[in-house]
Amino acid sequence: MAKNEDVQVAGRSDAPSPNLIRQYEDIARASHCMLEAALHSDWERVEQIESQCREMIERLKQVSRRGALSEPEERRRIELLREILRDDARMRLQAEPWLRNMEEYLSPPRRPPKNNR
Repeated sequence: MAKNEDVQVAGRSDAPSPNLIRQYEDIARASHCMLEAALHSDWERVEQIESQCREMIERLKQVSRRGALSEPEERRRIELLREILRDDARMRLQAEPWLRNMEEYLSPPRRPPKNNR
């Protein structure tokens, strides 16, 4: 996904959506943009989009208390949540090597095991 699309998602996150499903779709789109940034090892962009997602989720929490969803809307909501979770799992897999490298860098040197003979 191109950077322009990332910006478009970021810009849309500031405007409240009257449609609850539309807000879930916006979060799913942002989640996908985060995944794309992670796949390109653009961790700064991942962090930016993650911050925007937190804001969108807070707005969603406020709006979602106001009413129930129809059965088709509920199915769509579940589908979007699954997409978001899949993207999140792939991002974590992408981040693991980076996190392992950071852990090795920050950890004290390991001592060789003592010979028990």
